[in-house]
Amino acid sequence: MKIHYSFVSELPDPDAFRELMKEYYAVMLNKLHAAGGPRLSADALAQDTMTHIEDLMPPEGRTLLATQDDGRLLGCGVIRKIRQDAAELKRMFVRPEAQGHGVGRKLFEMRMAEAREMGCRTLYADTVKGNRAMLSMYEAMGFGYVSRYAENANDISIAPYLVFLEYVFPEGCTDR
Repeated sequence: MKIHYSFVSELPDPDAFRELMKEYYAVMLNKLHAAGGPRLSADALAQDTMTHIEDLMPPEGRTLLATQDDGRLLGCGVIRKIRQDAAELKRMFVRPEAQGHGVGRKLFEMRMAEAREMGCRTLYADTVKGNRAMLSMYEAMGFGYVSRYAENANDISIAPYLVFLEYVFPEGCTDR
């Protein structure tokens, strides 16, 4: 499977991205509910992402897409700048047919590198408690556990069901 990765300044196919977001939210909301959280609407959250897509595009955000040769969207990950020197990693998702091919790791590594190029010294993230796959990835990449950070994009009402993470780039690891 040949996979192409690109940061985009606009969505090449907004409808396909909305469908990918629905799939992402369906998976994450099932995990949230299993952790004791409320039932929320994947459709409503996907629509909210589309309504605020400009926050995930340059100059302050970044959206990374993984696609097949035929253009099928296989996965994504976004960066949302929350301060001049900090960003939040959000909405990383890989469709089941692309899992096990290193797509998630590539999306993760490319977003970390891009955030550093954006001038970020610190990255933040969150995931649902018990989301072992994502927690393992964050741990492997050097993220540590922290309390909820003030700029977290999620509603405070779901904070008890989430884990919050932070990564501080080592000094001197940028060309800036």
